[in-house]
Amino acid sequence: MTEEMRHASSTLFRGAAFLGACLRAPTELDVESRSPAIVGRYRAKVIGNGLRELDRFLNLLIDAASTAEGLPVHPGQRNTANKLAAYRTAKSLPNDDDARLRALGRSRDCLFHCGGRVRRGDRRGAMAMTVGWPARAGYGSALDSVMVGQDLNVTRGDLDDVCLFYREIARDLCGGVGRGPDAASH
Repeated sequence: MTEEMRHASSTLFRGAAFLGACLRAPTELDVESRSPAIVGRYRAKVIGNGLRELDRFLNLLIDAASTAEGLPVHPGQRNTANKLAAYRTAKSLPNDDDARLRALGRSRDCLFHCGGRVRRGDRRGAMAMTVGWPARAGYGSALDSVMVGQDLNVTRGDLDDVCLFYREIARDLCGGVGRGPDAASH
């Protein structure tokens, strides 16, 4: 792993830890974390911004991994789902995270720009928007959806799951540098 990748992955891991801690109110047992819970009028915007930051950190890590692999780097490509898809295609790897990354993009835009009120569905005319976290706890569960017109409510568990998702992609990227598709699947 290159120094650029170490720095980019470290930034993503710190960002995920920070965002995950923000929804936790400090308790007696949680003396190390003094981060206040995200509450109040701007809660949706703060969470949306945190999700934007995680996405940006992943975007930079993909650039670092591409550089380490000698693959083309596209720093101007802001769509992280497209960038990860191109990276994985270049390495002949499956891209199982695509739908979730795209759902996270819609979720963070809804939180940041619409205060958490779902204004449109997944595509034109759709009555619901798929969010970037599962309806039920558990790895591999189906992603939840919210009807147009309803508020998008992000729980502590939802945010923990999203942060874990980003950390897993980072681990896969860092562990897969220099390996082909056969080695990455084992």
